Amino acid sequence: MKGWKIACSAFFTDKVATVGAVIIIFAFLVALFAPILAPYHPNEVAEGSIRLMPPGTDGHLLGTDQQGRDILSRIIFGTQTSLISAVVPVVMAAVISIGLGIIAGFYQGVVGNIIMRIMDVFFAFPAVLLAIAIAAILGPGLLNVIIAMIIVRIPYMTRVVYTDTLQESQKEYIEAAKAFGVGRIEIMFKQILPNVLPSLIVYSTTLAGVTIVTVAGLSFIGLGVQPPEADWGRMASDGSDLLMLGHPFVTFFPGIAILILSFAFSMIGDGLRNALDPYERSKVKKEKVNAKKAMVA
Repeated sequence: MKGWKIACSAFFTDKVATVGAVIIIFAFLVALFAPILAPYHPNEVAEGSIRLMPPGTDGHLLGTDQQGRDILSRIIFGTQTSLISAVVPVVMAAVISIGLGIIAGFYQGVVGNIIMRIMDVFFAFPAVLLAIAIAAILGPGLLNVIIAMIIVRIPYMTRVVYTDTLQESQKEYIEAAKAFGVGRIEIMFKQILPNVLPSLIVYSTTLAGVTIVTVAGLSFIGLGVQPPEADWGRMASDGSDLLMLGHPFVTFFPGIAILILSFAFSMIGDGLRNALDPYERSKVKKEKVNAKKAMVA
């Protein structure tokens, strides 16, 4: 428990990570209160069929799209889709990967080899191409995109858990537990799991940012969320034809939203890595001390 308190303290002293956390919290609040915050329904066409009104138009802060829908409202509601498609697949894949990785790393025999060889099959395909293939087979839609992303993320997260489990299994405290007759299940999920979680949490947070971009890409090519639902990737796709026609804002604003949210997850991932890794914590601390000495000098 003391270790986690130290990690939390180290995390919140990292200004970049704190900014990332604030952005993510803000995004969750926006998604939660979207019906209250959005000035219009995301699919509501503005009165008088006012289309492609520029940002700053009275009543439409970010303008309207080619169908006269308020862009700000669609971005606000699109936050829900982006967070669901990023967090749910990563969490589900992490839960599955914990079981597969610990079992494969702890047993290391036939069972472990079978699990990791299956994972190697998935590694033979680039993650984005595999996601496109699975989404194309399952068909477009948010649920199918989530399933595709879960399948794509499992091999990578399983590899992280497997590697850490191998290292932990060879340590003296595990040998001592075996000598005292502690059961295998208890060793795996009470002794090894707590020491594997930090690496998985850091990696999962970083993957969440990557997943936002991947899901947006799937929506951009028509394999993700379908119209008329608000989705940042789909909004960017719908506005791509207008870039050279003097209306770049239709694509620009959802693109910026994708960039900010994915970058925020990456900032949190870097902060968690520095906070949870004792070596990184000491390294960052030394850098701060040296920077202060340099300023004094």
